[in-house]
Amino acid sequence: MGESAPANVCKKPGHAYRVGHLYSAQEYARENWQGGLMLDAEIQSLKQSFQKDGFAIARGFFAPEVIDEICWRAEKVLQDRTEFSSTYTNITKGLEKADEFFENLLNKGPQIALLQQLLGEPPVPATASFFTKNKTSEEVYPHIDAVHGGVIWVAIDNTNRDNGCIHFLKGSHHREEEFSYLRPNQRNDFSKHPDLVEAAMNAGDMLLFQSRTVHWSGPNHNGSQRRGFNCFYTGKSS
Repeated sequence: MGESAPANVCKKPGHAYRVGHLYSAQEYARENWQGGLMLDAEIQSLKQSFQKDGFAIARGFFAPEVIDEICWRAEKVLQDRTEFSSTYTNITKGLEKADEFFENLLNKGPQIALLQQLLGEPPVPATASFFTKNKTSEEVYPHIDAVHGGVIWVAIDNTNRDNGCIHFLKGSHHREEEFSYLRPNQRNDFSKHPDLVEAAMNAGDMLLFQSRTVHWSGPNHNGSQRRGFNCFYTGKSS
């Protein structure tokens, strides 16, 4: 997997992807998902997982050309940036301030309507970020986010345990006080926890999770690229 770098280079599309009107979840699903008669059942299944486990994965939500657009634009922002985090070198926040494409995607993208159904209220856009994980030693430790809301994380590359996929403790959003001590820069080992789930994803899959669900990402053991696009929204879930 580590030798396949050329296949992971972002391709600049021949035409720009335009974030159009605010789709309903059903409209976007009808245009982009398979199995038309199963759309409502698919959405309800995602909602059930989101509420019970604290996360859900919409498989193949973004088409390959959209993934390419996200990727090359994000990497351009990375090339032009002058400020770097001293704690996490692999996280670039505020993409919406650097490129109108990301501002539109954050505020008007097709994920909005689906996340609204899962949260039970309109999500309020906060920021868009790009995650890379090429260093084998860099990881984010188990934590919950400080603000109630919902997060979407779109896989740019295939991701699994070997290259540092996101992990969850399912149902932990129902037990906030139990995990309130966790910090993303402080090591805690939940590798043997019975509620551990590894969120393996393919490029184009979209992970949606409640911000108060315990989550983390391990080190990249095999060195293959593991890039992800993230949008954070505030708004307490029901």
